[in-house]
Amino acid sequence: MPKEIEIKFSVEDENEMLRMLEHIGAEQISSGLEHNIVFDNDELRKNNFLLRLRQYAGKNILTFKHTIEQKEFKEANETETHVSDFNAMKEIILSLGYEVFWIYEKERTKFRIRDTIVSIDKLPFATFMEIEGSENGIRDTISKLGLDMTNGITETYLELYQKHCKEKDIEMDNLIFWKRSK
Repeated sequence: MPKEIEIKFSVEDENEMLRMLEHIGAEQISSGLEHNIVFDNDELRKNNFLLRLRQYAGKNILTFKHTIEQKEFKEANETETHVSDFNAMKEIILSLGYEVFWIYEKERTKFRIRDTIVSIDKLPFATFMEIEGSENGIRDTISKLGLDMTNGITETYLELYQKHCKEKDIEMDNLIFWKRSK
């Protein structure tokens, strides 16, 4: 199972971050709305597993992850596959006894810097930059962007949203930009 290594940073000024990415030679590789459905059966999350169905940049992707470490970076064993029919895959997963746990969307713009992927993710409650790749590639990108590693975030978007809701004393809900027809 391939390993995913990543870290996030809060983005206060998106335009400044985009200028910095351009300055260091980052190549934009995609942009658009990303729609995610996270499934659970009372066992997955409890054991640090994630089962997610995603639509982004004209692709449907089924992901299974097992988070293994959250020290300097978030590390997970991850297997992904492309799915031709999003709704059919959703129905298969539901038929297997999983339930929709959470739905979230984000406006994502992805960049490539050599073997490292940098994503600017605008969620309804905040904007983050996610850096994914090898540990050396991530460190090099952090250095080139002038970021402070101590400000790195290893929490998931769900954990960040739960924290946000607690701080604002609001009820947690799905994070969607607009209602969709089924």
